[in-house]
Amino acid sequence: MAAATFVTDFVAGWVSGCSGLLIGHPFDTVKTRLQTSNTYNGIFDCFRKTVSKESVRGLYKGMLAPFVSTGVMNSCMFVGYNQSLRLLHPGTHRDHVPMHKVYAAQLIGSLVQLIPGIPVEHIKTKLQVQCENKTAHFRGPWHCFRELVQTGGIRAVYRGGGVQVWRDCIGFMFYFPVYEKGKREIKKLMKDKESIVPTIIAGGCAGSISWWVICPIEVVKNRIQTASASTPKAFLPTAKSVFATDGLRGFYRGGLVLLVRGFPVNALVFVVYEKIMACGAAFSLNNHVLL
Repeated sequence: MAAATFVTDFVAGWVSGCSGLLIGHPFDTVKTRLQTSNTYNGIFDCFRKTVSKESVRGLYKGMLAPFVSTGVMNSCMFVGYNQSLRLLHPGTHRDHVPMHKVYAAQLIGSLVQLIPGIPVEHIKTKLQVQCENKTAHFRGPWHCFRELVQTGGIRAVYRGGGVQVWRDCIGFMFYFPVYEKGKREIKKLMKDKESIVPTIIAGGCAGSISWWVICPIEVVKNRIQTASASTPKAFLPTAKSVFATDGLRGFYRGGLVLLVRGFPVNALVFVVYEKIMACGAAFSLNNHVLL
């Protein structure tokens, strides 16, 4: 049974992550460009200029690396989270696990997914902004990876990784806990306990809130990962540079995109995830009965 739940967690995380990426990546591209460039006058201006200069394909720049690996990252996250919940509170349905154990499990899940997550984020970010960065041109994720390794070794691939660790550990504090608590409270108000409405609302809110909270860290991370070799790469110098140029507003560039993107993407992620988990549980039960 343990092996079956592990496989189900992994498959559900993989498919749900890729599903969310299909509708979320264009928003992510716009967000990244707003956060690393001052050449746009807002979301719609960035969207319009990107499409006019690069066609719709420009909105999906850098998608290949995360599409291949987002499944792995999401699987690591959900496997780490759910397996931790089962170890911390065995034999209990997720809806009844104490919230302090939910927080502990989400921390483990967020740390597990960082292993593949940091290099994937770095490469994706470089590809998304290279139309503004005339000093670098990458033909794709693999070419970007090779260039980073050749110029700075494996450490270059993990540039900005320290900031991303803080970003994800803080962000996930408002992700799974908001989802679990929100779904439980909404279910109490619903007559139909099998409705997907609680999953949609709680999942969407969890995504929007967690991304909004970490927006300042996301801005600094993207500046670090897209900066030239001569630009300071530490958190504080980069944060001071953002503040000196744009003030406090600079830390929330692209924040509206994160809010708008966060709801539908994560609502879809959790709906797909819960449906696959339910199918997996039913399949395991039927096989057990047959045996």
